[in-house]
Order: sequence, then structure tokens, then C-alpha cells
Amino acid sequence: MPVSIDIIPFSNSLELYGEPDFSSAFSLAGHVSISLSSLSFMFQRRRGTTRALMQSLTVTFEGQSEIIAPDIGYAPLRLCSITRELVNGEPVELSNEGHEDSNKPCSWNVIFDIPVPGWLPTTSMYGDHCAVEAGTCYALYATATFIYLEDGSSSIFGSFCSPFGYRTRTINAPRCPITLARFVGVPSSPSSSSIFPMALFIVDAQSGQDDSETGTTGIPPEILKKIQVVASIPNAVTLDETTVPLILRLQGNGLDSSEQERLRITDFTVDVEQIETYRTTTSLDCVARFMVPPRAQQPPSLPLRNAHSVHTLYEVGFLMTSYPSKSTSTRSFSLFDPSNSGKYIISGDGRVFMHNSPEGDATTCPPSENWYVLEANVPLAPEPHQLDWAGPRSRRISENSPLFNVCHMMHIALRCIYEQPDGGVGSERLHFSLPMQHVRVSIPRINPSAGDRTIVGATELPKSASYSQSLPAYSQLFYSNGERKIDYSTPLPLYEPPPSASSSSSFTLDHSDDDQK
Repeated sequence: MPVSIDIIPFSNSLELYGEPDFSSAFSLAGHVSISLSSLSFMFQRRRGTTRALMQSLTVTFEGQSEIIAPDIGYAPLRLCSITRELVNGEPVELSNEGHEDSNKPCSWNVIFDIPVPGWLPTTSMYGDHCAVEAGTCYALYATATFIYLEDGSSSIFGSFCSPFGYRTRTINAPRCPITLARFVGVPSSPSSSSIFPMALFIVDAQSGQDDSETGTTGIPPEILKKIQVVASIPNAVTLDETTVPLILRLQGNGLDSSEQERLRITDFTVDVEQIETYRTTTSLDCVARFMVPPRAQQPPSLPLRNAHSVHTLYEVGFLMTSYPSKSTSTRSFSLFDPSNSGKYIISGDGRVFMHNSPEGDATTCPPSENWYVLEANVPLAPEPHQLDWAGPRSRRISENSPLFNVCHMMHIALRCIYEQPDGGVGSERLHFSLPMQHVRVSIPRINPSAGDRTIVGATELPKSASYSQSLPAYSQLFYSNGERKIDYSTPLPLYEPPPSASSSSSFTLDHSDDDQK
């Protein structure tokens, strides 16, 4: 075919920065290359001039999600479809006149710039691991319509085909996959034990039976209610971190002296859980929340451009779901290594609520100081160690999308033992859960060595430095209305008058206009 088009983006990956934001957008730019060449015929000595009239040229960025699970079946969803018309107004005539005998086609580049919504989920594969390439993916598509005005058809075959040469023809560019990855910025004031600062949780712990002890009774609820727990974990945990700092603060100011002596905290257990939720249906509220295209633009009304091959088997009924009425499927697993029990033994006798005053001092510590602090570094498995229907149990970033959700929780249980006044022993566990955020951070910029630098004039430019990663997102600098964000945490410098300033100033009035009158 004498005319062909290709999509050439500036980058095949788009990095989204910050939390998903419906009011932000990121630029995906590139160009569509249009190539025009001459056809050669058997009885033709010289190639003829090829002319084509380009009537339209569109480029589309489209995202899709597909769920495949053994118990809930298959579900497709179009996440977004953004089209830009690159030929506006009159058609554009293209010709290779003067270059008919060249081995290289004549090419034209048409630049495009597409705003990609900032809420979109990242590119990822999930679901049934036997179904390859199911999950969330994005791609660019381009379509052009041409009318061949002249294609060098001076031979007998060209004359025969000329009545059919003026029909409008549609040309599609090869699919161009685009990878979306989300990063968060590293805070300027990290904690001493983590990249991100610590978050504080005032815990409402719930009591539960201690399965590790047999023959014990429960602890009176009025005793457990007097235990106050405050927990601290980082605001976020990166996928590269293999330990998570945990700080527990315990207080029992409501306990009298006898209750403080009878109550002991002997150990506590920790577990970090990743919960993946798969959905096959999207409610109207979900569609409005995620701003996905309406149902008229969703399958089966409008099929996906790059649908998984298994969708045909579900449509014709060759494959059926095990539970037709079920619309969600959940996979949850621990992020601990199998050898890690997650149990931490508290040293001493466990009477953490006893605060004895120094001898001869009748005063007691103020309530704000009566905290017993427990600190631990919770280890995470660096590599997946198990495999199930959805593939390896790998750590993912915390993410919320129309068909696939990933959340993380840290579960903590405190083992309490209470010696009853009648001599009996009660044992229960206070358990609670803390929400976690697993994120991906951008790679810090590394100053290149002297051998990796290029000198242009008087400016020294590193060859491999990633300038795109060092630039902040638009939403970090400006509000949605265009007003610039001001960081009030940095105080303004105090005003100091210049050294030459004096208490009195003299002004000279220009009377040039008056003299001319």
C-alpha cells in the first residue's frame, strides 16, 4: 500500500505522580508518521508520482480492564477513550513528486498531545494466571482516511485499476502499547526509621478469645475497656522496603493499683495482609465515581479494541461461571515469609501498667507520661513464596479501580492475662487493624560521572539524567482553577532595609514639559 501511518510517542511509558486525582491530567505527546511511496509495476520503467488526499487523521488513547476469574468468569470495561482530530478543516494533499525513485518513502510527522486523566489505574496484569495478558492496559490507536489521486498507474494494469483508485480508503496504524506507572514523591522530612513520616492511630481495640490458652476464663470487659492503645506506622511503605516500623503505646490510667498488678501483657502478634478484590459488575455509582465512558460505549455495545481472546468463549456460552450469581472474588494472603510467625515476646513479667514512684516520693507521674512503649521492625517477604489461581502472591501498590482493588492491612493482637481475685486466670486478646498504603517511589536522580556528560557550548548536560522525574506534577504546583499553591510552612525572611536607605528621601520633579510651554 503506498500510504502507511505509524504512531511514535515521545515515550512508551507515562509516569503519574501523586495520589489519583480526578482534577489532574498528564501529557502524553508524540507524533503520527505518514509515509508515502510509489508503486512499481512489471512493465513500468520509472515509478510514477503518488498523490493522496488525506481527509482525516485521528489518534486515540484508550484504556481497558478485563477480569478473568474461575468463580466469577469474565468481565470487560473501557476505562477511557480520548480522541484527537489532527486534520482540521480542508483535506491535506500529500505527494512524493521529485522523490519517485527514492528507496525511502516520503514522510510527514503530525504532532499530538493527549491529556491523560490523573485518576487512571496503573498498567498491571491480574486475574487467572492461565489467561495471559488479562488486566489493565493502555494503547494508542491512529486512523487516517485517504483518496489516492494518482499512484503512477501509467501501465496497462494501472489504467485498468484507475476507475477504482478514487475510493476513500481507511488506514489504521499498528497498536502502540503505553505503560502507566504511578509514583509518589518522597517527603522532605522522613522519620528516623522510614522514608515516610509516622501516622498516629488512636485504636478502638476489640476483645477476642485467646485460642492459644485452654482452661482459662475471660477477662472482665470493664478491665479491658480501661486499656488505651495508640499505634504508629508510616504513612506509606515503598515496594522496596522490607521492614515496617511499628510503635505501640499502652496506657491504663483507669486501673487501680490492684488491677495494675493482676493485668499483664505478655506478647503481641503482627501480620500484614494484602487483599485483592475482583469484580465483574460496575454499578451506576461506580461508573459516575470513576468517570468511565457510559454504558453505550461499553462492551458488548461497543467491543474493546484489544479484547482478550477468551471473551468470545464466554459470549457464545462455551465457558460458564461456577457461581452465576456471584459478582466478586477475593484473594487475600500474608506478606510474611512462612518462617516468620509474627509473634513478639514482651520482656519482664508483663506488668506494663505498674508505675511505681521512687522511694520517699509520694507523687506519681502525670497521665501523659504513663505510657508503655513497644517498638518493633516488622519484616516483609522480599519475594513471593506461594502460587495460586491468580499467580504469584506478589506485593502490589495499594490501588482502587472499577474492577480491581488492592488494599493492605496490618493486624495486631495483644495477649492479655488477668489474675482473678478468686485465683482464676483469664486470657484474652485485644485485636485491631491499621490501614496501610503501599506505594512506588521514583528513582532518585544520580549525578552522572564525567564520562556520562556532554558539553554543549558552555553548558554541561548529563546524557542519561531523567529530567521528567525531577519535574513536579502540575497538581503539586497549581490548584484546579489555575491558582498557584503556596507553601506556608516555609516562613518568609524578615524585611531588612538596604544599607544605603535613609530616613528621608529626595525627589526631583521633571519640569521639561513646563519649560516648553
